[in-house]
Amino acid sequence: MSSSSHSDFRDAVERLLGCAVLFHGAENLGDLADIDLATLLQESGLGDVADGIEIANTAVVLRSEIQIGAEFCKALDGLDERRRVIARKRTYARDPAKLAALGHEFGVSRERARQLEVRLRRAVDVEVSHLVKRAANWLGRAVGSAAKPAKFDRILSLLVDDAPPEWRTAAEVAVMAEGGYEMLNGVVGNRTFKEQIERARRSAPDFANEAGVIDEEGLRLAVDAVDTTEWEALTRNARLVRIGNHLVARDTRRARVFLALEAIGEPSTRENIASVAELADNSSLSSLLSSDPLFVRFTKDKWGLSTWTDEPYEGVVEAIVKRIEEAGGEIDIDLLVEEIPAKFEVLPATVRNYIGTRKFEIKGDKVRVVADPVAPVQDLASARDVVWTRDGTPVLRFTVGLHHLKGNSQKISAAVAQHLGVGLDGSTKIPFVQPRGVDDASVIWRSYDPNGPEMGRLREALMKAGIEPGQHAHVLLRREGLRLFANGSDMLQEKP
Repeated sequence: MSSSSHSDFRDAVERLLGCAVLFHGAENLGDLADIDLATLLQESGLGDVADGIEIANTAVVLRSEIQIGAEFCKALDGLDERRRVIARKRTYARDPAKLAALGHEFGVSRERARQLEVRLRRAVDVEVSHLVKRAANWLGRAVGSAAKPAKFDRILSLLVDDAPPEWRTAAEVAVMAEGGYEMLNGVVGNRTFKEQIERARRSAPDFANEAGVIDEEGLRLAVDAVDTTEWEALTRNARLVRIGNHLVARDTRRARVFLALEAIGEPSTRENIASVAELADNSSLSSLLSSDPLFVRFTKDKWGLSTWTDEPYEGVVEAIVKRIEEAGGEIDIDLLVEEIPAKFEVLPATVRNYIGTRKFEIKGDKVRVVADPVAPVQDLASARDVVWTRDGTPVLRFTVGLHHLKGNSQKISAAVAQHLGVGLDGSTKIPFVQPRGVDDASVIWRSYDPNGPEMGRLREALMKAGIEPGQHAHVLLRREGLRLFANGSDMLQEKP
């Protein structure tokens, strides 16, 4: 049954009354009072479309009994000219004028204007205060503590529509003021509603988790708003924010990422998290995921909520070391190669590469951690990435790639690292004397890196030197300061 077929409330009422007679034997209005209205709605076929049948306008039949506009305005018309002006411009105005401005208009002091307003209120109250109170009570019963502006205005009009145009606003303001109603953000609410707003604003932090996501049911109970129909307007006026189906204290990147991961329900990539969280700018997402204790890394490429695991991913090497320690100092290689890839989504070959480094020692089918790994001294003269100046100074040479200009490091031979004073599990920073004013280069040699040591922080120096992808870069290797240049035409392949 479509709502359009029962859009006329009179037709709906006739169907309800017919059901009362036919199914329940009702004979009078008293009998009707004993029948559950929900039952009648279902029996009449109106249950699914009841919300679409407007009945508010039927109150026009009571108009002559409930309207107070004409009588209220009659009292205003009986005032002298100055008090009528005060009534229209201040006492019963939506945007009240200042007393000082009215005093200036009348050529009297601000205090005199105030006295005139006090007398005005007394005179009007004596004649029509009972009418205004009655209208405010009707208004409160019809709209409750709050209503959308359209509904509120429709009900209010029924009460004051008989007022002459010049006093219509005054009658509306008087009834609203008596009922304690005022226009808020997208809703008209009374004192009770405004108190709920304030309680929600104060109580929200107590019902928010670490991400700022609010226990909405608990908050509604706390502010006594379980049955409040304008809950969304209440939260909006309390400066709370709706993200999807959730209420949050503030619309922050942290809250959005938390809710996105809850919605996904499993560890996910940064790209997918940003998409679900609807982050227009995800440039700092990596930093948030890495630094915030709410989130944890599950694999090399996936992140989740910290409550989902008791073993965050800190790298394959850390996972290998942890399992060796838990096994009492050594563990079967096959067990490592089976367990770690399954948990952290890495290749078995990656695990084998790491346990083949100097950080670990393999004996048969077992592997253990080396307490103090060492590397033999390498001959700089036989290093493949080294050329020489004519005076015998070693020079690191490599081909610049786009990855260098994006910030990636350059792998170097062990001999170069040792020449610069870096051994296994050591690091250092060396300034550039050419070009000047750029980041210091860093040299790091991790004992668990199967690719050996690396030189990093080259991007700024390469860009300042104007060396482009595809060109050779040359770094004069002196501990006191490095020199970077492109032209290596006079370099020697062997040490002079």
